[in-house]
Amino acid sequence: MKNFLSRFIAKTKRKKKEIQEHKKYVEYVCKETGWSYKKAKAAMDAAKKDGISYKYYVKRKIWSRSEAELEQTKRNMKIVAQRNKEDHAHAIEEVCKATGWSEKEAREHILDAGKNCGCSFKDYYKFRLYQYTPEKQREFLTLKVCEKLEFKYNRDPEMIKTLLYKGRFAKKYSDLLGRKWFINKSVTYDEFLEKTEGVEDLILKPVSSTQGKGVEKIHCGGGADDKREIFDRIKAIDRRMICEECIVQHPDIAAFNPSSVNTIRVLTIMDKGQCYHVYAGFRMGRGDIVDNFHAGGIISTVDVETGITCMDAIDLDGRHYPVHPVSGLATKGFQIPHWDKVLAVTEEAARRLEGVGMVGWDVAVTQDGVCLIEGNSEASYQIIQLPYVEDGIGMKKIFDRFLDE
Repeated sequence: MKNFLSRFIAKTKRKKKEIQEHKKYVEYVCKETGWSYKKAKAAMDAAKKDGISYKYYVKRKIWSRSEAELEQTKRNMKIVAQRNKEDHAHAIEEVCKATGWSEKEAREHILDAGKNCGCSFKDYYKFRLYQYTPEKQREFLTLKVCEKLEFKYNRDPEMIKTLLYKGRFAKKYSDLLGRKWFINKSVTYDEFLEKTEGVEDLILKPVSSTQGKGVEKIHCGGGADDKREIFDRIKAIDRRMICEECIVQHPDIAAFNPSSVNTIRVLTIMDKGQCYHVYAGFRMGRGDIVDNFHAGGIISTVDVETGITCMDAIDLDGRHYPVHPVSGLATKGFQIPHWDKVLAVTEEAARRLEGVGMVGWDVAVTQDGVCLIEGNSEASYQIIQLPYVEDGIGMKKIFDRFLDE
C-alpha cells in the first residue's frame, strides 16, 4: 500500500509539472505570435497529433513554417524518434557497463537526473553523471540548460533561417566571407566563369545541411573545356548547393591537418547591447576534408582572452588528444593567429543578427585575416562540457549570468 501511494504521489507530481510546462510553452507561442491562448493551444494540439511535442513546437518555431516545411518537419520527426530510441538504448547499455546496474535501474537513474539537471540520455553517460550527487549534477552544462538559453535569446524564426540556409547567410555577410560563392542551381555559365576565374578549388555544401554532411571538393582549374565539364557536373547535382572558393588557411593552422580547413568555433551571446565571447574552440580534421566535430573531427578549447588552446583536443566520445593524430603537433598551448580579428569579426556578425542572440560562429584564419564561414543557432554544448568530464568539472557556470533561474 505504501509503495502504491508513493508511486501515485510521484505520478501526480509529474503530471502537474507536465501541465505547468505545457502552459509555459503555450504562453511562449502567444508572446511570439500574438495569438490568443486558445488559438496557440489548438495549433500545438494539432501538431501533437503528428508527433510534434509542445517543446519541439517551440524549439523549432513550428508556427513560422510553411506547409512544405511543416511536411518536411513531420518526416524528420520519424527520423528523430528512431534516432532517440537508438540513443536511449545505447546510453542505457553504456551506463549498465559502467555501474553494474540493471537496464531498469539505469533508465530510472537517467530519468531522475533528467528531471534534476536537464540532461539527455546521451549527456548522462557521456558526462558520467552516474558518478555524482544531484547537487553536483546540476553544475553540468546539459541539454535543458542549452534549450533555456535558446528560448531566451533565439526568438526570431526568419533570422534563424538566415543562419540555416547558406545562400541567405552568404548574402547577409558577403563582406565578411572573404571568398567567392554562388548557388549551383542559379548560376549561368558566364557567371560561373566569372566566379571561378583564378580559383583552383571549390567546396560544395548542401544549402541547408549541418555537421559537415554532404560536403565535397571539386578542382576547377584548367582550360575552357574543363570549365564546361565542371559547370555541367555542378548543375546536374540533384539538390541546391552553395559553391565556395576554397579558403587558403594560415600555414600554422593548416599544419595540424592540411586536407581540411581547420576552423575556429566562437560562441557569442548578445545581451543588453553587449557582445560576450563565451566560448571558443579550435576544430581540426583528421585526414578528411571537413573538420566538423560530429563528422570525425577533434576540437581543443581556446582561452577567449588570449586565443591560446588551453585543453587537449577531444573527439565526440570524449577521448583526449594531447597531440594531433595526423600531424603529431601538440593541441594544447597553440596560439591562434589573428586572434584580435577573430573576436572582431564574430562580434560584427553577432551585432547584425537581431532576434538571435546566441550563435556559434565558425571562422577560418588566413595569412592576412579572418573569413566568416557560418553561424549556428543551435551550437553544440557538448564540445564545451566534454573536455572537463575527466576532472569532474561542470561548465554550466560560464552561462549562469545569462540564465533566468
